[in-house]
Order: sequence, then structure tokens, then C-alpha cells
Amino acid sequence: MKKMRVTFMVGMLILCLTLPAAAKVTLRLWCMSFAPHLNGYTQVAKAFTEKNPNIVIKVEGLADLVTQSKAAIAAGVAADFLHPRGEDFYEFILGGALEPLPPDVVSVEEVKAKWWPEYCLQAPFDSIYAVGIPDPIGDAGIVVNVDMFKEAGLAIPSAFESINELLTYAKKLARKDVAGNLIRAGLSCREYNNQVYFWDFIAEQGGQFYDNKTAKFNYNIPEVKNALQFFYDLHWKYEVDSIKLPDSFLALSQKVAAMAFMWPEYVPFSKLIYPELNFTLVIKPPFVEGRKPFLSHVDSWNLAVFSKSKYKKEAFEFMKFLKTPEAQTIFLQENPGISPLKEMVKSPFYESEKGRFLKPLLEFLPYMKFWGPFGNDSIIKESLWKIMDAVEHQTMTVDEGLTEMTKECNIAIDRFREKYPKVPKPVIQY
Repeated sequence: MKKMRVTFMVGMLILCLTLPAAAKVTLRLWCMSFAPHLNGYTQVAKAFTEKNPNIVIKVEGLADLVTQSKAAIAAGVAADFLHPRGEDFYEFILGGALEPLPPDVVSVEEVKAKWWPEYCLQAPFDSIYAVGIPDPIGDAGIVVNVDMFKEAGLAIPSAFESINELLTYAKKLARKDVAGNLIRAGLSCREYNNQVYFWDFIAEQGGQFYDNKTAKFNYNIPEVKNALQFFYDLHWKYEVDSIKLPDSFLALSQKVAAMAFMWPEYVPFSKLIYPELNFTLVIKPPFVEGRKPFLSHVDSWNLAVFSKSKYKKEAFEFMKFLKTPEAQTIFLQENPGISPLKEMVKSPFYESEKGRFLKPLLEFLPYMKFWGPFGNDSIIKESLWKIMDAVEHQTMTVDEGLTEMTKECNIAIDRFREKYPKVPKPVIQY
């Protein structure tokens, strides 16, 4: 009997040694070639493969993520994972490019209960199609140069209480040459993301730039004029910015702007490319003094599974991992921001050196808004920014800008609805 047992065990050992090892599967993940995103996915993928050695995630950064992704989707040759912006997320779903995630990966009920609302609002369907990554809210505040504040003897507040306070700081930080030309902006306001602040300023006054009943945009209202006039006045009345200076991104990096309306990722991103510069974030003021500022996370970033991937089972396993606090914490180290998981606001990360600049933002998260989804928001953004820029350059008056914005945004949304006639019309929660 003992001899038979030994023979059996030897036989099983030989069988195990001769069986082929489980085949490794390599999945490709496309994201923006933006170092915080690229590094974040790389580190999360590494941690995932350590737990799942037969699944390898190859992270690839694309220089023109939107254009390259859309072309590859049309040709049916996109990567297993896609990284659409919040603006394109809706269209990718309607076009059938994204695979709905099974309830055992993430359910609608789970998202509604445990995630921030935008992750449901940006995809109003019966399934969840993506898992978000930590991302700072694009209109959360004003990026400021710490050294310029110190040089001017100004304390850096955690939040600007009013537009008047912001303007007071901007005037003290602006610099002119002997001829009276502005050589350093006190507050730079020329960046494509400024339209998100613009929408917030309108809504904070009680204005509604989009009519839920007619499903049309209307910018010919007093609240919109006030907001657009403000951006114009920063150049021509208050003289804290100038069209002769570089745009906000370059102005900050070239030390010709002390403050700017700028996406908060600029703070950690600048540490990688401009390590000699020192920036932080100050929460933006409300347009109406005494009210809480609106924050809107229109441009969140998400990871989704390509509907034609050959490895959906393995891809779903990675998505399960990505939504965990462990993976979100790993990502935060590379891309400081706000996780889609509500529970992450208690993370010690926001007490750390990397995450401390975002801590003042946490108290405003329950009041966060989501403008949309309007469909192809990149067209609307482009239209708004193009017109705002024209007004600031005085090639178009403020009133002409309001009319042109209304026209351009309605053309964009009509074009989208012609392409997807059954698309549900958005209802904005002002």
C-alpha cells in the first residue's frame, strides 16, 4: 500500500512537471502621454501583475489620445483598455466602443452608493462602463507661485473668499515695466479649461446657460454677460493679464504669471518638468460673495474596456483591482487628485507632502456639480474657448460673443443628436 502511494505521488509530480504553465496574457492599455497618468497606470499594472502573474498590462502613452483612439476604434484595432476623457466617454458608449462592466466588477447600485455622483451622471445608462482614476477637479482653484507670494509679502490663503479678494491679490502681484506694459500677470486667464470656470460663474449667479425643457443653450442672459465681462475686464479694466503675455500654461512656467486659472494637476506635474518652481493651489472664490463656489468635474478621466478586446475576462480582473482603495492609493502617489471612491477622502494621503495641497478641496466635494453630458463636449469646449479668446483679444465684443456662443454650442449639440438620434437629452442639476 505504501509502495502504491509513493508510486502515485511520483506519477502526479511527473504529470505536474510536464503540464504546460498557464499561458501569460498581455493586454494593452492606452492612456494620455501625461507623466502622472502614465506613471500611475504603470505602477498599478505592476501591483496587479504581482497578484496575477499570468496577466500582464502593457501601458502605452499616446501623444494625441483622442484622435488616435477614435481612429483605432473605427478600424477595430484599439487597445484592450481605453482611457477616454469625461467629454468623450458618452460618445464612446453610444458608438459601441466600450464594453459594459458586469455587476460582479462594479454595479450601478455600488457606484450610486459609494462613488461621487459624476460617475453615474456622465453615463446615464443601466450599466457602468468605466472605472475612474484619481483626478483633480479641473476648476477647483487658482494655481499660485509660492515664491512670488513670499516676495510680495503676501500670505497664501487656503481659499479666496471673494472675487474682490482675488483681484486685490492679482493687482499686488502684477508687474509693469517703466513704459507701463504688463510684464508679469497677477492673474493669468487664458487657458482652454477656463470655460469650466465660466460655466460655474454663471450658475453661481443663478443663471442657466442650458435649458432643460428645450434642450438648447442660451448665453444671451445677464449672468453669462457678467461672467464673460469679468474675463474681459481682467485684461482691459483691471490690467492683471495681457494678450501680449504667453497663455497660462507657459506664463506660469516662464515666471511671467503669479497666479492662473489652471487645472490643479499643474502643481504635481510642474515638479516633474519645472522642479525649480514652487506652486500650490488656492480654492477659487465664488462669483457671488457669501456663497459656496461651485466645482464641476466635467473632464474626469476613466478607464474602459474596448468592446472588441479578445481578453475581456482578464480585462475585467484588472478593472476590479483598479477600483480598490489599494490601487487608487498607488495611483494617487503618481497623480494626486480626487478618487472616484468617496471613502478615499479619509486617506492619509491628503496629510502627506504630495497630497496636502488638495486637502482644502475636500470640504467642497459634497457640493460638486456635473455639467452634461452634452455629447461631444470637446466641440463645445473648443467653441467656448475660441470665442472667449476672441473677446479677450477684442476681435469680438462681449455681446457678439454671447450670440456666437449660443449659435456654436447649439450647432455642436444638434450635430451630436443627429448622429445619435436616440440619445437621452441631458438634464442639468443646477
